[in-house]
Amino acid sequence: MTENILVIQTAFLGDLILTTPLFREIKKKYPGSKMTVIVNKGTDSVLEGNPWIDEIIPLDKKQIKSSIFGFWNFCKELRKRNFTLCISPHFSFRSSIMAFLSGAPKRIGYKTAGFSFLLNERKSRLLRGPHEVDKLLSLLYSEEERKNISKQPELFWKEGSVTGIRAEMKKYGLEKGNYILVSPSSVWETKRLPAEKFRTVSKQLFEKTGLKIVLTGGKGDLQLCEEVGEGFGINLSGKTSLPEMSYLMSGAALLVTNDSSPIHFASAFDVPTLAAFGATIPAFGYTPLASKTFISEVNGLDCRPCGIHGGRVCPKKHFRCMLEQDTGRMVEEGIRLIRG
Repeated sequence: MTENILVIQTAFLGDLILTTPLFREIKKKYPGSKMTVIVNKGTDSVLEGNPWIDEIIPLDKKQIKSSIFGFWNFCKELRKRNFTLCISPHFSFRSSIMAFLSGAPKRIGYKTAGFSFLLNERKSRLLRGPHEVDKLLSLLYSEEERKNISKQPELFWKEGSVTGIRAEMKKYGLEKGNYILVSPSSVWETKRLPAEKFRTVSKQLFEKTGLKIVLTGGKGDLQLCEEVGEGFGINLSGKTSLPEMSYLMSGAALLVTNDSSPIHFASAFDVPTLAAFGATIPAFGYTPLASKTFISEVNGLDCRPCGIHGGRVCPKKHFRCMLEQDTGRMVEEGIRLIRG
């Protein structure tokens, strides 16, 4: 049977990237079906060019949260589309309400989602252990069926969307394999390796490998990236759209970052990844999926993890999970990842 499928994934950018294998597998399981994806407004361009998705609907979550009438009208419009199947990887109660009001007779999601009683096929989800992609694919397949399915995220771009970054790369002499990407920011402060440690690692990698150092981030990360790379780095913070970030990432020799979305960009292109984990832990399932990776962390701290996303400040006031990171080891591992 040909399905008219709705997928609701309005989570953070990294979560959306990790959902791309699910998009692929949905279309493989239901060939000939139409798939519409609702995403958080501002993240939609990361899915441009994705061959599995037929339509993307950006949702302004701030507007929806502030107006019950706006939310109701949005759901009314969804219902007119006559969806036959809704899959909701998102946990919020609004997503469950949206799934219910879409009118789709079959609604799949997690038991732990808010208002999950509005879903009629609820899947168990472990907090720790499996990778997030595996958890997402569990909405579609059994554990046995998932064994031979690729977990690698997929990112694409349209040629017209990357002309700007191509010009920037030409300007700075950036070519495939001759630069290291350093992304020092995170939405959550306790997931950020301190700027001085990023600077130490970046400068030593620059001196010991001869590769160019490129700093990336949002417009709000300009000063942070300047602090990290002053005197040796190329600061492209705030200068890349999401498709341009994909393009830039695809040519990197190494990514150095925190537990944040750049990890998942790198996984899509199998870019070697050096990631510092502080407040969060690898067991949550958001680790790099590239074939060559190293996770730097401070073991033996009974306060880790202090939250699924980290937080604004260290609840113990010592921030040892990041302040005690071994930059010497990080540099050694970074060189090893580059040289294979």
